[in-house]
Amino acid sequence: MIQKDFNGKERRVYIRLQKSLPVRFKINGSQTGKTYLATTRNISRGGLCVELAQETEDLLEKISAPGHKIFIDIDTLIPDQTTAVSAKSVWISSRVDWARKPIKKERTLLMGIEFEEMAEETRRRIYDFIVKEMVKRYEKSD
Repeated sequence: MIQKDFNGKERRVYIRLQKSLPVRFKINGSQTGKTYLATTRNISRGGLCVELAQETEDLLEKISAPGHKIFIDIDTLIPDQTTAVSAKSVWISSRVDWARKPIKKERTLLMGIEFEEMAEETRRRIYDFIVKEMVKRYEKSD
């Protein structure tokens, strides 16, 4: 399904922050549906790369279905430090752009997830987080 070959042309639009963050996501946004836990490899304004070590066959089947959507819990990914913890998380509508099945060398499923619909406030929150993390790294290297 989603395993794409690299044709030599870079498709990234945004700078990627290489950072391991916990992330929760659901497929097709069902409130009662299964929530998956994964870890990011990187994040940008346009999406993220996640790795998942368990339940990969079940997940591969679900993301192979036509019209599937992935919903990312932004509050788990980037906690909002300015407001009190809310009972309701903000979920970002996304889609899987590519996936790489686990291999012997690396036993995790990798997925490239592209953000789709989100409020401008949420997009700004992601951008601000990436900028702050980049500045922290730059300051540490001095």
